[in-house]
Amino acid sequence: MRNRQQFRELLYRIELLKRKKVQNFLLEIGLTPGQGQARILSFLSAHPGVTQREIADACMLDVTTMSRVIDRMQEKGLLKKERDPGCRRACRVELTEEGEEKAEQVKERFRELEDQMCSGIPDSEITMLIEKLGKIEKNLTEGMTDRK
Repeated sequence: MRNRQQFRELLYRIELLKRKKVQNFLLEIGLTPGQGQARILSFLSAHPGVTQREIADACMLDVTTMSRVIDRMQEKGLLKKERDPGCRRACRVELTEEGEEKAEQVKERFRELEDQMCSGIPDSEITMLIEKLGKIEKNLTEGMTDRK
């Protein structure tokens, strides 16, 4: 029982430390923490010209919240929206040149964070952690479907 409590507390502390580092670097590069801007930039960098619905689904954001964030990002000049000719209600979203630069900054900072998190841990142990954490994710996913 003590091991499980230590495990839970360790995951919580790691999440808090990671969140603090991410908040700091987002502020440093002019993004607002907690709004999904970094996820949106990263997704659009890999998937240009997608709809707002596709962004919301991929970034796990509520459509209404995501729409407001997209509007703010458009005002900052990070992306542009255009009506989708195939659907009168949908908009296609793409990064501007400034948005591409921000997306690269986000990717670089996340690579640095990953390097810091994995420093001193051999690839074989990282592979083992991935397997174990995958089992935890599966347990949680199955637990969610059991309660519906």
